[in-house]
Amino acid sequence: MNKGQKMTQTRVFRFDPAVDKEPRYETYPAPFEGRTVLDVLKYIYENHDSTLSFRLGCAGAGQARCGACAVLVNGTPALSCKKLAEEGMTIEPHPRFEAIKDLALDFDREKERVIETTIRVKITVNPEKCDGCRDCVLICPVKVYEVQKSGGRAIAVPVDIGSCCGLTCNQCAMFCKNSAIKIEAIT
Repeated sequence: MNKGQKMTQTRVFRFDPAVDKEPRYETYPAPFEGRTVLDVLKYIYENHDSTLSFRLGCAGAGQARCGACAVLVNGTPALSCKKLAEEGMTIEPHPRFEAIKDLALDFDREKERVIETTIRVKITVNPEKCDGCRDCVLICPVKVYEVQKSGGRAIAVPVDIGSCCGLTCNQCAMFCKNSAIKIEAIT
């Protein structure tokens, strides 16, 4: 760490079902300026607590399509590899999926009751451009879309906007071959 680097106290959700009866939060000092949330998690792991569990998948081919690092940052879904760290942030597991341990999610096990998040994006699917190919359904790490019949044809429909990682992800819009999807931040 460089001298003079600003530090912040970062609250991190902790829960190991093999050991803990209830989830808890631990607070760790970490540098944050110019770093991503994933950088902060790595710093905490390397300098404070090597038992912290979280996912990352940015080290191989196809990294732009990953999404394994989905978390909540101050109550908003985000990809930790792209979200810039903030002073005094709280990092929690993404609410759509069961946590295996700490922030590591089991993407095959969705929660029965999804925790409400603040919706900070608007998703628009242009029905004239959408051909129902299901690419957005397949690429979305948090299962925001499904394909439904509308007017005798299939189109993508956002069914869980609250789970969307928004502009930190934007995979659905980037990889839509027809440019039918648009994600905008709500301010």
